[in-house]
Amino acid sequence: MEEDMALQAARCRAFLQQHPDFFLHDTELLQHLTLPHLGVGSASSLLERQVQVLRADRERLQGQVDALVERLREQQEWNGHLLRLAGKLLLAADAPTAIAALQASLQNDFAVEGLALLECGNCKLADAQSIDEATWQSLGGEHLAQVGLQLPASDIQQYFGEGAASFCSFASLRLHHAHPRGILLLGSADPDRYGPSVGTAFLEEIARLMHSSLDRFVHD
Repeated sequence: MEEDMALQAARCRAFLQQHPDFFLHDTELLQHLTLPHLGVGSASSLLERQVQVLRADRERLQGQVDALVERLREQQEWNGHLLRLAGKLLLAADAPTAIAALQASLQNDFAVEGLALLECGNCKLADAQSIDEATWQSLGGEHLAQVGLQLPASDIQQYFGEGAASFCSFASLRLHHAHPRGILLLGSADPDRYGPSVGTAFLEEIARLMHSSLDRFVHD
């Protein structure tokens, strides 16, 4: 009996899928169709249920549209920050001025919580901390940008100071491929901000701007 009902239900469903306008020509039957009212237990009309489904779909689609609009707004805002940064780097008279402009932009425009300027070799950049070749490599010095970096607590304190104990995600920007072999280390208390799954395209764009600026002052 259950198999017969299941077979009949499948045939009915297939028929209605092929003839979605069936009830337009049989309104009397439509009056007798009922569906359980979700969460209440009373009966509701087929039309009411269809309205519920359509409303849920509309809300889902509206949420997707709102999220897309928000991402576009953020992208537009970030592009504006990039343009302003490019202008400041173009006007910089020397490498320290360019690096200072980058640091200020990251903190003020992009809300970066912590910055540490590191230099591989003899420090010639103001306020830069010296790191060796192994550290340079571990922090992604061969890459334009790196995310998902893991730092021990002692290094976090050394690079960012006493107030950075809550920092747990880190990224790096390579300032230049030649001297100054600098890295700008970014730190955040948000574990997802520079997590391994975060894309590096935007950070790489900033690094390219920095390379173009420093190329005017330094040479291989």
